[in-house]
Amino acid sequence: MPITGHELFVKIQAALGPEARRHRGVDPPGRRDLAIAGGSYRAVGALVDGYRAGDADVPVAGVVVAARASTAVLERAVELGANIIITRSAFLGDSQDRPVAKPEPALAAKLDFIDRHGLAVLRLQDPREGPAGLAVTTAFPRALGLETPEQTANTAAGLIYRNSPYRVIDVVRRVKEILPTQTVRLVGDPSLAVSGIAVATETNRPNALAPLISRSDVDLLICGEVHETETTAYVMDAISLGQRKAMLVVGSIAMEEPAARILAQQLDSLLDVSVAYVPSNEGLREVV
Repeated sequence: MPITGHELFVKIQAALGPEARRHRGVDPPGRRDLAIAGGSYRAVGALVDGYRAGDADVPVAGVVVAARASTAVLERAVELGANIIITRSAFLGDSQDRPVAKPEPALAAKLDFIDRHGLAVLRLQDPREGPAGLAVTTAFPRALGLETPEQTANTAAGLIYRNSPYRVIDVVRRVKEILPTQTVRLVGDPSLAVSGIAVATETNRPNALAPLISRSDVDLLICGEVHETETTAYVMDAISLGQRKAMLVVGSIAMEEPAARILAQQLDSLLDVSVAYVPSNEGLREVV
């Protein structure tokens, strides 16, 4: 008998292990249009895993895993006969995928597409402590050649790698080899040799990355997104003050591609339904 979407989530949670940073429970995401201006950043330790669109109380016909459940990914899922889409990144235009009373036209059309085709979208991004969960969390740095992060009580706060010195330019080139992106941005000297690297996919609040890049044993911060008026400015000031620092902004959706790929591989061996990894288009391109 096919499992339901909710039963699928329970099975995935058991396979990946508990969240790396637990709190008292997962509250339903608040309404985005009711958020107080300037107060919409996700709180430290908040969890986002869970169904964020569609009806999950249905038998699972097939699963698609993607870095982001874009409209193109949803259309591909319908073509493949899948009704559960697992997304690593936010897909409703808000970091917590919070619903709105009157969604903007494109979002309204996207939600209508989900309903008309009987889809359910599961956000699955919280770092987890099990071996399988850690393998997903560390998929991007491992693809870069960074094997074992320093032990930490909370992988959600970022991963730290100590390694033989790399030149920043070599890291940039490797990123472009393993990810579907050419739009990376660098702050710092491309020839700088770095021996301490911090990796953080998302920046969900101002100055969230300051504890990483300010560490004395971190030369290079690789991040998905950044608050330019805080973190970029900090790195530039640090360099001007003679500190050995550099920051590489890769794009949070592109950085989730290795994680989505390995998650699909894990679920394919765990589930009795079809599981497919579908690449996402980050939507950015270099214009020269």
